[in-house]
Amino acid sequence: MAVVQIRDEQLAQRLSELAERENRTIDDLVRTWLDQYVHREQSLAAMEGMFDDDVSDLSTSVRETMSNFYQRRDDRSG
Repeated sequence: MAVVQIRDEQLAQRLSELAERENRTIDDLVRTWLDQYVHREQSLAAMEGMFDDDVSDLSTSVRETMSNFYQRRDDRSG
């Protein structure tokens, strides 16, 4: 069994009050926070590289698409 000592009295008091208010143990609060932190870090890592495509600006892509559309339309009608 590991023991963690919190030396900051105000922090220890805040943890105790929060645990009491939520009817949970301090261990349970810390476990939940750690799980959320790790999950968030893993989610960010999973997104890494997701937006590394060649399109750097959506407005450029839209502008090119509209230009191509009107050019094809004009070619067909002319």
